[in-house]
Amino acid sequence: MTQTSDEPAETGAGAGPEAAAKRDGLAGLRRVTLWALGVAVVLFVYFVAADRTTPFSGDARVQAFVLRVAPEVTGHVARVGVVDNQVVEAGEELFVIDPEPFEIAVQQAQARLEQAGQSVGANTAAVDAAQAQLERARANAQNVRAQTERVMELVRKGVYAKAREDQAISAIEQAEAAVQAAAADLRRAQEQLGPEGESNPAVQDALAALETARYNLERTSMTAPGRGVVTNLSLAVGQTVTAGAASMTFISAEDIWLRAAMRENSLGVLAQGQAAEVVLDALPGRVFKATVRSVGWGVAGEAEDPATGLPKSTTAQGWLTDPQRFPVILSFEMDQLPRGARFGSRAAVIVYAGDNAIMDAIAWARIRLISFLTYVS
Repeated sequence: MTQTSDEPAETGAGAGPEAAAKRDGLAGLRRVTLWALGVAVVLFVYFVAADRTTPFSGDARVQAFVLRVAPEVTGHVARVGVVDNQVVEAGEELFVIDPEPFEIAVQQAQARLEQAGQSVGANTAAVDAAQAQLERARANAQNVRAQTERVMELVRKGVYAKAREDQAISAIEQAEAAVQAAAADLRRAQEQLGPEGESNPAVQDALAALETARYNLERTSMTAPGRGVVTNLSLAVGQTVTAGAASMTFISAEDIWLRAAMRENSLGVLAQGQAAEVVLDALPGRVFKATVRSVGWGVAGEAEDPATGLPKSTTAQGWLTDPQRFPVILSFEMDQLPRGARFGSRAAVIVYAGDNAIMDAIAWARIRLISFLTYVS
């Protein structure tokens, strides 16, 4: 009897610590689950609030003006002044087409003009010189006008100061004044031919031919339209190039911006001029200042099959659908242009759209954490 009563006591004593350990394990698991749920709720609330105060996009690309460089005349390449992926400055020589055939064409046109002038007893030397000066003035004005348009565009975007616009306007006014002065000199020289020479069809035809020949000669030398990079080079000395056929690609470095895809539910709080910060995958560990330049007003839909023209069925299911994204253009601060960033480089962008100190502080820390993680991404 005594032995029988001792066995249940030992069994109960042995089961006590195991049950307590089991209860402690369940309590710990419950605490971990509650903490995980709490963190998930906090993150959910943060991301909902962040879309309205500090919108973020991890899908941004570096953009710039891309030009296809093509000659205006056909001929053989006499010299190539650049190599593939070379950085060039404005006015730097890219390539030169053999000018000899075009120089001969100018000489022939000059001879035709002299012959036409002799036929009417007029001296065409002054007309020849005045026309050459006018061609040089027009070519210079064309280059200055192209530079001025780029400068004014950068001023409108806030990249350059207002003073640069005034300088550019002054330069184009001077260039156009030089064209007008050269044109006046040409008119005076033509008037000196006399009524018979000025109205003679042969003289007018020879003048037009000489102007065309000089224009073509000027176009044998291709120069860089601005500071940038030459890429996709497909030229060699002796190669024949055709007018209008692209020979290389020029990526401008004078204006660099970002095209960020932002969630549609953030567009209502975005506006031009808002401050932003950018992290580039190509330049890890660095945070660049930027400004919202514009917010896109539309994107192309894919609701129609281009092959048949029939509407396509959507695949979105559930309560929540995939968010639509719209392009937002951002400009870099002038003193923080990302030197070394390449066209199409990926970037992450966060915009300080709200006036909330707490959310701004969290966004500040978030973008710097991302900049650190780009070392391993």
